[in-house]
Amino acid sequence: MTRVPLPALDLHAHVESDIAPAELTALDSVIFAVTRTPAEWPGALRRNDSSTVWGIGCHPGIAGALRSFSGDAFADALPKYTFVGEVGLDGRAKTSSSDQESVFRAVLEAVAQDPRPLTVHSISAATRVLDLVEGHPQPGIILHWWRGTEEETARALELGCWFSLNGAEARNPRVLSLLPPERVLTETDFPHSRRSDKAADRPGAVSTIERALGKMWDLDEWGVRRQVWQNLRRLLDTTNQLSRMPRGIRRAMLVVGR
Repeated sequence: MTRVPLPALDLHAHVESDIAPAELTALDSVIFAVTRTPAEWPGALRRNDSSTVWGIGCHPGIAGALRSFSGDAFADALPKYTFVGEVGLDGRAKTSSSDQESVFRAVLEAVAQDPRPLTVHSISAATRVLDLVEGHPQPGIILHWWRGTEEETARALELGCWFSLNGAEARNPRVLSLLPPERVLTETDFPHSRRSDKAADRPGAVSTIERALGKMWDLDEWGVRRQVWQNLRRLLDTTNQLSRMPRGIRRAMLVVGR
């Protein structure tokens, strides 16, 4: 089989910031690595990997992260990062909903002034997430592991959101048929998606969702890979972050074209 001339694209994975660079290189994938707490931001900032983008985030399900979050500190740190995540709301978490919304609102206000791709957690909180997004319009919202209703999905599309899907969507489709190909990106949410996709045993292992997308879009592996990379290019263009991406991503864009 001819090797697909683009690496796998994983828009949302959890990776420890002290991982050896060689381990990331061995994945032969482009990874957008999220952080979950402000304590993780300095470690992510120190990274200089050729094919991994490190985010600045505050997970809504972690009480300590919400307590230690400072909107001023986030806004001050934001220019140093090219990617925001993981942030959002979690309707299942035991953390305070008001604290979640306060943090997410502060993030959205900062990013609206200085756009970035922004990967958003929305489990059991889709409408509340969309309400806040609508109040703080911006071009880079990526709804990760989206499980919204048909009506919520239509609203998200109207708001210009992107969607990152993993193998869970392939195993239990909820929104796959509702999304236009030009708004879709691939992810693993490693290690969490392993519960529903055993093949997602490492960051970048997006083969399950790629096959499902290929069937839906009537494309081969190269066609799917090229489509999601074209989508990433548009996302990075609209957020003015393409020129700041690691060299591995900029090199891949030469294959993608416009």
